[in-house]
Amino acid sequence: QKKETALFGVHVIPSSWVGFVGLCAVSLLLVGNSVNFRISGSWFMNRFPDSSQSFGNDGAYTIPTALSVVDPQTNTYLYALNNPLYEVLKNAHFHSNVASENRNSVSLRTNRQLQNVAELPTLSLDRTSIGLRESVTLSWTSGKDAEGNPILQDDDLITLHCPADNESDPSQFHEAATIEQAKATSKKHTPIQEDHNDDDIINDGQEWFIPEFPIMRHESCHFRLWHKEIEQKNHFHLMATSAALINPNSRRIPTGVHLAWTDTNSEILVQFTTGDSGTPVVMYDPAEKGGSLSQRVEGTTDTYAAKDMCQEPANLTEAGKFISPGMLHSVTLTDLKPDTDYNYKVGISSGQGTIWSDVFKFHSAPPVGDVDPFAYIVYGDQGCPAVGWGEGGTWTAAMTSREVDCDELPIRHVHHVGDLSYARGAAHIWDEWFNMISSFTQKIPLMVAVGNHEYDHTAGGENGKDPSGLNASHGFSPEWGNFGDDSGGECGVPTARRFTMPANGNGVFWYSHEYASVHTITLSSEHDLSIGSLQRKWLEADLKSINRTATPWVIVEMHRPLYESEDFWDQTIVSVGLRYEIEDLLYKYKVDMILAGHYHAYVRTCDGLYQSKCNNGGPVHITVGTAGAQLDGGRLYQQSWTEYFDHTEWGYGRITVSNATHLHWEFVRAGAANDTKAGTVSDDVWIVRSATRNRN
Repeated sequence: QKKETALFGVHVIPSSWVGFVGLCAVSLLLVGNSVNFRISGSWFMNRFPDSSQSFGNDGAYTIPTALSVVDPQTNTYLYALNNPLYEVLKNAHFHSNVASENRNSVSLRTNRQLQNVAELPTLSLDRTSIGLRESVTLSWTSGKDAEGNPILQDDDLITLHCPADNESDPSQFHEAATIEQAKATSKKHTPIQEDHNDDDIINDGQEWFIPEFPIMRHESCHFRLWHKEIEQKNHFHLMATSAALINPNSRRIPTGVHLAWTDTNSEILVQFTTGDSGTPVVMYDPAEKGGSLSQRVEGTTDTYAAKDMCQEPANLTEAGKFISPGMLHSVTLTDLKPDTDYNYKVGISSGQGTIWSDVFKFHSAPPVGDVDPFAYIVYGDQGCPAVGWGEGGTWTAAMTSREVDCDELPIRHVHHVGDLSYARGAAHIWDEWFNMISSFTQKIPLMVAVGNHEYDHTAGGENGKDPSGLNASHGFSPEWGNFGDDSGGECGVPTARRFTMPANGNGVFWYSHEYASVHTITLSSEHDLSIGSLQRKWLEADLKSINRTATPWVIVEMHRPLYESEDFWDQTIVSVGLRYEIEDLLYKYKVDMILAGHYHAYVRTCDGLYQSKCNNGGPVHITVGTAGAQLDGGRLYQQSWTEYFDHTEWGYGRITVSNATHLHWEFVRAGAANDTKAGTVSDDVWIVRSATRNRN
């Protein structure tokens, strides 16, 4: 065994993994005191940016409900997967005929009977027809008893039902909120005017402003207003029903349009979603033809159901958990002219005709081996803001879109190294995430890796459910790992069905593709990479096949990093495990760069890192898990390879491939539109390689 002096700088060839894990454990025990000393001293603070900034928990890891309902006590968003109101309503009794027939059967808060009601509560909408993701305001009156007292109280209930069917089961709601929650949600979401007074609220606060009505894939919805009974507190009586909220063609309008490269350089894949089935169609033509779209290609359709998921909560069909993803369409455009602008639109064809998307533009790939400069974006660990998440994901998406639209050096694709939407079983989040990123995914390909929050599960993966082909109840679980159930039972199903990556590996889990002078390999850190494993065999075969004359740059992307120096010891052991499995192989084939996420921070190592030594013939390792998830609060343990560390700002990586020998990496700060520091480069490095290298 050969040991390096740096902490976890251990290159081991153990006789068994038990020995390896034991070695890691001993290392932790031996260095604990020195680690605590070094990270608290001036060495850390002088070398890296200020790490004292803290970030609130409001929305950082919250998965908002469908309408982003707010807890009035904390003014934070309720958690869709563990909403106390949802749990209470599982055992509720809903009585739907009270307002019209049985008024004398219900005890009001004042212990008066409904037969003494002078005025029933009402429920109304400010509009009855909306487009996708437009705003709507729901208003109500509290009603009055014979003595003029209001009937409704703060713990009475509003539910949302789609489609708008008065005969539907009232317990099958898409959203639910108490009156108090609805008012708090409206207050949080209502734009504040300069002359606004909190005490001067329209309609005495009896309204619920919804800034963006979410994608429901139903052409109608309505709200119901319920009165909670005094004597039987889990009984609710219908007081009023709103008019139907009509969303014309919502089942047929394409959403979530995104592009991907295939394993053929003259192709591009177009994917999108609708509520209805039909024949997916793309019309396209080179942009030089102006508005003409004469070429037509049809594609295929897929979907998935709750039963396809591996475990709870993803496989539960109740509020806050599984909802149908709609129909997932894929169309491949072939025989494209290289390096050419194209216009295109998508739709589904059926007996009702075709409803088309807007017309978008993409740029086809240049020939493999092309030496012209280009740039692309890399990041990981984004999540979806909806209304309830932190703003980092929104900022990263908006700034990526701005870069794509910039007339300077073109951005040709975005690489997301895993932990995409963080839906974790709350299916509505996938639509919210796609909506957030669609401003650029309609224009350039989005290539993704699978992270722990897409795949990791502990049960239910057998009998063909695991889309990666692993026939086991649980996912990869080495004794040195910390692989749990972070996908919320999704086990990669939504990711594998919503994304199609190049078909030269194992679907979305591991694959490679070439663009100009770069060969990119995407691995799954959530699957076995040990000697003899399917993924390891594929990786070595792919590395052997690379033509370093045509694609001199070789970059590996995976969710978990091989080197990361924050003091999260269970994660560090996993990094050491991954090093043991593939570091020698990546060194042998002279990989230039390894990109990862998982840690919600930015870390760049020295170049040439191998066996924990800089300038030792290995790649540069970069962790860029800063696209929107809550930033880490960890410190660095003592080691020699970290050149830059920052966990105080969201941002993304920008790679500019200048030629066969020079590649420029930049870490760009994300921020709001009015943030003067947004878009500034916090860190950068040039990677320089020999022009005559033949690394095979």
